[in-house]
Formats: sequence, C-alpha cells, structure tokens
Amino acid sequence: MLTQVYSYYYSPIDFQSYPGLACNEADYIWNNYGPHYKDAGQYSASSPIFNHWSRYYQAIRTSLYFLDNVDKCKDVKFRDDERNWWKGEAYFLQAYYYFLLLTAYGPVPIIDRVYTGQDVVDLTESGLPRSGFDDCVEYIDTLLIKSLDYLDLFYTHSTSDRAARASQLSARFLRSRLWLYAASPLYNGMKSPSGTDLSRIAPKDASGESLISTRFDAEKWKKAMDLSLEAIQACRGAGRNLHKTTDGYNSYKDLMTYARGGAPNVENIFYKQNFSVSDFRQHSSPIQFGGYNGISPLVDHVNEYFMANGLMPEDQPGYSTETGFDSYVANGKPIKIYRKFKNRDPRFYANILFPGQYSYMVLGNETETTNSRWAIKNTSSWEENVYYQSWFDGRNGFGSISGRNYSSTGLLCCKYIRPDDPATGTKGDYGYAVFRLGELYLNHAEAALEYFAATGVDPLSRPETFEYWDLIRDRVELPRIRDAYSKAGIPLTVAKLRDLIRRERMVELAFEGHRYFDNRRWMIADREGGAKHGFDIYKNEDAGFWNENYSFETRAWNERMYFLPIAQSEVDKNPRLNNNYGW
Repeated sequence: MLTQVYSYYYSPIDFQSYPGLACNEADYIWNNYGPHYKDAGQYSASSPIFNHWSRYYQAIRTSLYFLDNVDKCKDVKFRDDERNWWKGEAYFLQAYYYFLLLTAYGPVPIIDRVYTGQDVVDLTESGLPRSGFDDCVEYIDTLLIKSLDYLDLFYTHSTSDRAARASQLSARFLRSRLWLYAASPLYNGMKSPSGTDLSRIAPKDASGESLISTRFDAEKWKKAMDLSLEAIQACRGAGRNLHKTTDGYNSYKDLMTYARGGAPNVENIFYKQNFSVSDFRQHSSPIQFGGYNGISPLVDHVNEYFMANGLMPEDQPGYSTETGFDSYVANGKPIKIYRKFKNRDPRFYANILFPGQYSYMVLGNETETTNSRWAIKNTSSWEENVYYQSWFDGRNGFGSISGRNYSSTGLLCCKYIRPDDPATGTKGDYGYAVFRLGELYLNHAEAALEYFAATGVDPLSRPETFEYWDLIRDRVELPRIRDAYSKAGIPLTVAKLRDLIRRERMVELAFEGHRYFDNRRWMIADREGGAKHGFDIYKNEDAGFWNENYSFETRAWNERMYFLPIAQSEVDKNPRLNNNYGW
C-alpha cells in the first residue's frame, strides 16, 4: 500500500503529464501533449490539462488509510524501525502531494482523515472549503515535522528496500522548497516586479474572500533561509555533497546520466523510483540516434546561459551583435562553430545540442587552441564526420524528415543523453533526482538575498548570500559572481543580484521541471506568452537558417494561467469549491 502511494506522483520531467516543463525553455512539437495545449491556450475547466486533482487526493487518502491501519499488522517479521520509517514516509508523501496541489492550483481543501460511509454522503452535501494559503503551508509543514520523528536519516544502498524512499533529508528538503515558495511574490504580497497589485488573480473561497494574503512578510524569507541552511547541514552531515568529476562539464553532465540500478551520485537526495529518463532522452535525440528529434530549446533560452567569464551574455560587450562563424580542422575535417556558441558556460554544452556540433563531448573549462571550448572526440555515438545538421536540407533537417518528429528551433536538449550513448535508438535507464543538493544551495542563496534586501541590509555585504552560490559556480568552473562582475567593472545592485540568482537557477536547473513554477512564484509568467524564437528550419544552412530573430510561433498568455483550472467535474462535486480566477 505504501509503495502504491509513491506511484501517484509524476517525474518532474514527464512533460506529457507534469507542467514543470511547459514554460519558456523549449518547444515540445507534439500537438497532443500538455505543453502544446498550454502554449496555445487550448484548455479550460471542462477540458483541463495536467489534471491531477483527484489523483493526488487519492494518494493522500491512501496514505491516511495506511496510517490508520499499519499498527494492526502484527507480523513478527515487521521490525519496529521499519514500522517507524514507513509511517514517516506516509506523512512525507501526504505533504508532498499537498505541495504539488498547492503549487498547481493554489490553496486547496485539507482532508486530514479517511471519510467512509455516511460521512462521505454528508461531506458531499455540505461541501469542503479551500483553506487559506498560509493555512495550507502550515499544515504541510506540520506533516513534514511529524515525518522527521519517524524517518531514518538517509537511505543506504546496502539496504535495497530503502533505496529511493523518503528520509529525514527528503523532509527537510521539502520544507526548504515549501517556504521558499511561500516567501515568493505570488504568495507573499502579490506584487509584480513593477509593483503592480495582482491580488485580483488570487483564488477565492465560496464567499468571495481572497485565500492569499496581500500583506508582504519579510520573515517568510528568513524562515526559508533558515530551513534551507538546516537542510544543507543535514545533507552534508549525511555525506551528501555536490557531484564532481574531472571538470566542470563532466561534473554537471553526470548529474542526470547515472544508471538507476547503481548507487545514485552523492548529490541526490530523493529520486523517482519507478521512472527513468528514457522518454525524455528518446524524444530529444537526433533522428540518426533513432530518436524523435522534438524537444527543442528556444533560442531565447540559449541566450540565457552565462559566458565562460561568468557574465550574463547581455553584460558581455559585443555579444548581442555577434554574427558568423569560426572555422577549424579536426580529424582532418573542416568544422565551424557559430560564434555565439563559443566561450560559454559548461552547462550550455551539457544541455544544448546545437547545429554543427560534431559530438556531444565538450571539454570542461580547459583552454582550446581555437579558443572555442570545443572538442572533437569520436565515440560509438557518431560515425566519422557525422554531426548535427538541422537546417532544411541537413540530415536532421525538416526537409529530410517525414511526420511530426523534428526540431522546431534547430536545437535539441541533450542534458539526459550520455556522450557515449550508441546510435541505436536505445533509451537507456537512468534514475531521476526529484530533489538534489544543487537546488537546495540556490534556495538558500535566493532566500538570503531577498531577506536581507527586504530588511534594509545590503545582500552584497552578507556571506550568506554567496556561500553556497559560489559552490555551484565552483562545480562548473565558472568565476564566482562577485569576481566576474568586479573584473568587468559592473556594479552589483540588489536588482542585479536578483537577476543573477534567478538566471543561475534557470541555467543550473534547466529542463528539470522548475521553470514553470519559478515563473509563477516570481510573478514573471507573462514571459511565457508572445513570440518564441528558433533558427529558421525552413531555410538551408547558407540561405537564412542562422536567423535568431525567426519567430516560429506566438504563444498565448492570460493572467488566469497563473493557476491551473480545477476540473469542472470536481467543482460540481463540492458546493463550497470555487474555481480559480478566470476559469
């Protein structure tokens, strides 16, 4: 029964079923998947997308039922420590499902017991109201605190039946994420970055009262900072750390490409036990890999990655006007690279397969004679002189493909594809980290920056702002923020630091299912609408393909998209349940 409760949540990179990737990172070209309906604005309470309201409540009910009955089991093989761990997992899973409901729909009804028989009839007739947002947060937090009394510190892979199960670290991690969200603008004041009051979009109760407070509370940022630090200290005390290998590129690349059957890397805190990244990998693999060629990063996203000197591209002199190519010879073959793709953050090369790229293998932060941070390394993945060609008449181009499997931007996401994957169409089987330490470090940095800024303290003067942020940069061998901007002579204001920490999160956690929710909690989700850009896949290489201003689609946006609509069938069941704004 407990294992069944684990099965209800989706992997954050299940783009068909989970909204985290339905944002402004990439295009998902298939018109029968959730991201397409969201980008086209083709959904409603009658035809909802990412509709998991009842699914998550089923999981919560099963967890409650488990807790009501687990102590009735008197089997002598059922050890007391197992009984405690399992209780802790049930409390944690309840909290996690409520968190998923909260971030998708806003405040929700709280169900704290199993309803049966006449109780169900009575509840259906009377209805159950949505609780206030702060009440939901406190209830979830109470479940997590309770889980800590039962859970073990951390699973060990010498005990196979504990692998991928919740632990004290999982609970502490979720408390950090919960309060980071609770402190963010959407839930803490409802003011847009320009200062506009957006309280009109707040979910309402049956009497029309707002369920989200419009009063800003700086102490929520303090709590998010403190809980993030507690979680970091607990994780490091249990031997968790940032994953590092030979260089910046490989340290980051290895994060999501380890075999599920083995021990996950040292950065992993909680991972999806019954899910691999196989679907994402095949959907984003080139056609000659046997892939579907359709998870297509936007040029807008590509331009978000830092430069090798640690600056945002918009702060790099000449970047915006840079055009053309540099050429060199590798293995006796002429190769050229788009100049904007030179001298970039190693995470760019780990995540983005771009046109003309000869191999997935790119060096870390080493100096190349071509000054391109570019390397040729033949592997079993590629025949000699076979490289990614997404212009119209290229081997992966639109003109060479029949059907709906093509890149709409000329780019692919290779984050979950190993450099040595064979060109056989194999999906592989890798674990997926739902919680990893890198996110926790960024949670702490963001909370520290916002707390000090809100209380009149210069975040630049506080070590808490940079302590763990610096470690994220050290891992990928990028200059630390203060060093990079000091060297460039660019002052770091609070507004600039906010842009930088958010950009760091966009890059570090790209394609991990965070962007959709970050856009909303920061109240910048309107950027998901409007023109979206890629290279012009309907043109040949030397006849207009390399046009970054090519808009391949215009996406819908409406303020009501801050919260998903509750399915009308659920509203009809509950006389005290109001749907979200605009639905």
